[in-house]
Amino acid sequence: MKVGDIDVVPLSDGTAMMPKAFWVGFDFDRHADVLAPDGRIHMPIGCYLVRTGDTTVLLDAGMGPHENEWGRGGDLPDQLRSAGVSPDDIDVVVCTHLHLDHAGWLVHDGAPFFSRATVRYGAGDWKRFVDDAGPDDRIAEGMRLLWDAGRLDPIDGDMVPLAPGLTARYTPGHTDGHYSLVVSSGEERLFLLGDAVECPLQVAEDEFHAWSDVDPAQAKATREAMWRELEGTDAHVGAAHFPGLQVGRILTGTGKRFFA
Repeated sequence: MKVGDIDVVPLSDGTAMMPKAFWVGFDFDRHADVLAPDGRIHMPIGCYLVRTGDTTVLLDAGMGPHENEWGRGGDLPDQLRSAGVSPDDIDVVVCTHLHLDHAGWLVHDGAPFFSRATVRYGAGDWKRFVDDAGPDDRIAEGMRLLWDAGRLDPIDGDMVPLAPGLTARYTPGHTDGHYSLVVSSGEERLFLLGDAVECPLQVAEDEFHAWSDVDPAQAKATREAMWRELEGTDAHVGAAHFPGLQVGRILTGTGKRFFA
């Protein structure tokens, strides 16, 4: 899609296949259609390619070429190629947070996968995902490698400019250092919320949350603040795991909000 003069291309590295327990407090009786035939919640492992001026930015780095009990990654290189971009073309990688399915391609075969890129991430995630990680945690190992190579530039504070028309918005709760990306050009805005929101249904039904939220109360407060800001505006909203990586707006209904 176009946001003014900025190009935004949704990409998927693979599929997360989460058990029902992943959405805490969710009414599956009302929304049985969210379950795949295997009884799990299938979600894309989303990333976004953003071209602004002379800068090429990748928002989130997928799961990497790995598979486990809850997900399969590995599609990002082909997705980039289809968009006319190679990993070497990326100038900046912005990780909304350091969960496995958002930072998996940062390092591959012992070297930075995006050979020229500076990696931006929330400074508040370092302790949990690097300092306190287990001895064989590949995200922690990759982040240490990138730090030693001088390739990391942590984000601290709020509304931090990253590139022309791109601003990092502090949206904590899912993790301590979670950031969203605001894309702005002319009168148009797009909010890419990472995992600050896991499902479009959270626009209207904010009582459920993801099991992986490190602070569910803070995550809920962050979502509510975003909805208040965006409700009834022309700004578009997307996230890492929305079905089909769909983008929509927050509409006002009778006593409710809707995503459309």
